[in-house]
Amino acid sequence: MQRAAIYVRVSTEHEAQKDSPEHQVAACLEYATIVGLTTTPEFIYNDAGLSGTEMENRTEVKRLIRDARQGKFEAVLFTAISRFSRDMADAFHMKKKLESIYGIRLISLEEGYDSAIDGRNNEMVFTVHAMLAAHKSKEMSAAIKRGLRQSAKKGRHIGNIPPFGYQKTHDRRLQPEPEEAEVVREIFRLYLAGFGAKAIAQTLNARGIPTTLKRRYEKPVLWQASTITAILHNPVYLGTLIAHKWTTARHIEDSRRRDIPVKHPVVRAPSEWIFIEHAHEPIIDAQTFQRVQELLAKKAKNRGIKRSTNLLAGLMYCKNCGGKMLVSTSNSSHNKKKTPYKYIVCSKIRRIGKSACSNHLLTKYDEFLDALIAHLKQYSSSEFQDSLQLTDLLSKIGQVEPTLPAKIAQLQNELANNHKEQLANLRAFRQGLFPSEVIARGQSELMEQAKRLQTEINHLQAEHTERACLQNQLRDSAVSINPFAQMELFDAMTQRLLLIQTISKIEFSSDGSIAVVFTWGEKNRGSSPSGHQLAHFEQ
Repeated sequence: MQRAAIYVRVSTEHEAQKDSPEHQVAACLEYATIVGLTTTPEFIYNDAGLSGTEMENRTEVKRLIRDARQGKFEAVLFTAISRFSRDMADAFHMKKKLESIYGIRLISLEEGYDSAIDGRNNEMVFTVHAMLAAHKSKEMSAAIKRGLRQSAKKGRHIGNIPPFGYQKTHDRRLQPEPEEAEVVREIFRLYLAGFGAKAIAQTLNARGIPTTLKRRYEKPVLWQASTITAILHNPVYLGTLIAHKWTTARHIEDSRRRDIPVKHPVVRAPSEWIFIEHAHEPIIDAQTFQRVQELLAKKAKNRGIKRSTNLLAGLMYCKNCGGKMLVSTSNSSHNKKKTPYKYIVCSKIRRIGKSACSNHLLTKYDEFLDALIAHLKQYSSSEFQDSLQLTDLLSKIGQVEPTLPAKIAQLQNELANNHKEQLANLRAFRQGLFPSEVIARGQSELMEQAKRLQTEINHLQAEHTERACLQNQLRDSAVSINPFAQMELFDAMTQRLLLIQTISKIEFSSDGSIAVVFTWGEKNRGSSPSGHQLAHFEQ
């Protein structure tokens, strides 16, 4: 008797019961018995849950081809050509390989196709049904996409993994996950306080706050600047869902390299996206989200600025001629080594020559910038006393907080020992080592002690969490009030935006004096930074 293999496939869990893998196997086994073929479980190939449009990507198809090539069976049964493949090119390619090269008999139950029987091995029959299967596949794909869009319009999240900060309900709607939602709020607060995406990621990693993949799937994935940026841009935190954003397209290079059709996900044109507002509870209020988007847009506009460029570009002017001051680079020789340094010079002199302006003074850029920021830090600290009070309060909180984890750990150890004693008590009761009333009294005392320990642990954990949240909020508030206090944490674009918001213009005179005009109308004068007297501006 000929040995036969059985191939089954169901692309989703929602297909009709008659198309289930069990039903397909049973039908093929019954037919194999009728036509005198033998089958064994090892030659049942089940690609359940996989699409039938790209045949060679299916693992069980690959195993079937390998076994057919090794001559392990002489026939393959499947319930319908649509189970075999829903892509015409794939269907004909695999049919030719199995029939013509490996000499395998193909049998399709529903269509009555049998390559070994004249009159039932009609190529036209196979072709027509392969075309119908391909057409049905396209119709099903379109129907599924329509269903997903309709589901999204009803406020249901159609992705597998919910966005960070949310969890999915039983009806696939999003609801805030308390701990993660608080992290999202902190990300937005820190960004508005002047922290860049990289600094925020470093802050979260330093505090041991897990990412989605680390928390839910225990994957060692840390926060990255790109993740923070994606969160800041995502309107899902406003309660808005976006559907019909992604599609798939053929990737020619990968297809050529792998010699099979390969598709990659691509973003559709924004005009094709579907926005569903008020789909779920927001985590970020509209005003905060809008402020962040405006700040992101400003940074994007200045994206071309190099990190090493002039942070004061467009703010510096020559007092003598009214022209702009530029930052130029030169090399200083020290111990026969050339060291590059930047200096501030009148643009007319730089462009035309010394005859163009009487202001020939050169000011070292790095020294001037450091002195200017130091002055702004000092000015802000003296102007905003609330910031100092917050810093003092932060310090007090920090002095108390470290003892709490140690206390909690000690109580948890005591509770664990208590549980061990309770188990020992129960074993003694089973073995009849002590009178039951003695054991009952001891058990009651242990349970009462465990209750007290657990109550105290809960209280200390709540206090620890509250202090941590308060510390974070106060730290954010301190940075918001005096952003210059942590200027070194900001990226170059944030530093520049902060300086633009603070300074109207800076005037350089040939006598060495420098005047800084702030946006709030105050004017400070001092001598050149080369004399290290910039911090002594007159108020």
